[in-house]
Amino acid sequence: MERHFRWLLLSGAVLLVAMAVLRMTMPRGPVETAAPMPVLHEVGAFSVTNAAGVPFGLEDLGGRPWAVNLIFTRCPGPCAQLTGVMRSVQERLPAGSRAGLMTLTSDPEYDTPAVLRAYGSKFGADGSRWHFVTGTRAEIRRLAIERLLLVLQDIPEEERQSPDDLFLHSTAIVLLDGQGRWRGTMEGLEPGAAERVVEALRMLESEGRR
Repeated sequence: MERHFRWLLLSGAVLLVAMAVLRMTMPRGPVETAAPMPVLHEVGAFSVTNAAGVPFGLEDLGGRPWAVNLIFTRCPGPCAQLTGVMRSVQERLPAGSRAGLMTLTSDPEYDTPAVLRAYGSKFGADGSRWHFVTGTRAEIRRLAIERLLLVLQDIPEEERQSPDDLFLHSTAIVLLDGQGRWRGTMEGLEPGAAERVVEALRMLESEGRR
């Protein structure tokens, strides 16, 4: 009961923040005429490892916008659904778009590059666009919590509903521009999330062409 109450409080707080930011940052009107999304936070340098076992950091954003989320592969909760939303974003991006997707694991000890490769393959991830990343626990926590402003907490063993019920974490999708700046967040499990993320990525990509 205590665990569920804490989860409700966390979810409510995250949802309120997400709704406030969403109102500020969602594109309104056609991409060509919508007001720019504000720069809300500098993510700064980070160092993780992608599913190919190659270091991946701020310099690898390559001047293109990114949609970023947080899951773990043995998650008994909404992670598969959220990964499906990211797959839908990948499928909906227009031809010629350079926008990227990044999925962090909250379970780096288990989610090795090989495990992430297999998981990404199951969801049809295009490895040139969609990067699944792992690292040390400290690296992942720093990037997820301090840099991307996502919620990530361990569930105490006595409160777990199954052996794999390991983490409470955000289901938000964070939007970064090509300079690694935090430009907005959207709730990934809301209806129409994929379409809204694609529209926001198109808007951020159009900024780089101006």
